Amino acid sequence: MHVLQYIAVKADTPEEAIHQVRFELESMLGNDGSTTSWYDWFVTGGGRFNQESDPYTDGQINMVVSSKDSEAFELILKDCVEARMSEFNRYRDEWNRSNINLEAVFDEFDGAMDYSMRLYGIGRMIGMIQGDWDFNSYFYDLANWSTNPVHMTKDRINNGTLWFLVPVDFHY
Repeated sequence: MHVLQYIAVKADTPEEAIHQVRFELESMLGNDGSTTSWYDWFVTGGGRFNQESDPYTDGQINMVVSSKDSEAFELILKDCVEARMSEFNRYRDEWNRSNINLEAVFDEFDGAMDYSMRLYGIGRMIGMIQGDWDFNSYFYDLANWSTNPVHMTKDRINNGTLWFLVPVDFHY
């Protein structure tokens, strides 16, 4: 499956921002082919979500957004948070319809996992609330290692730091 996420970095140019994102994301994949991340490959610059590029051409800068364009920057952040909340609410609706008695699940637990998916949705919601970075995040701040844009926003507004939002097509 594929998801478009925006990765925030401090940089001087869109090209430098793309380079930083690629370097960090590649390092998270590991050198021996074994992944330590939720994704198994990616395309910086938007990949299949970039209408002006081949889906597998890495490093396109036409979708990279600078914090100098405050309106576009804020709109992307808003869209990312809304997408995350949409996923959260979908999991919440599924959980509410499931009528699973969580206390009974806890009482029945004998120390061995049961391989069921019955707690998947609540697990995803807890991860989102705790700020886990995964396919439901839509935004990730590489400088602060956070799915919360508040740290980047404070730095951008209070210090005038130049930030870029780099679109990345993740496969997972």
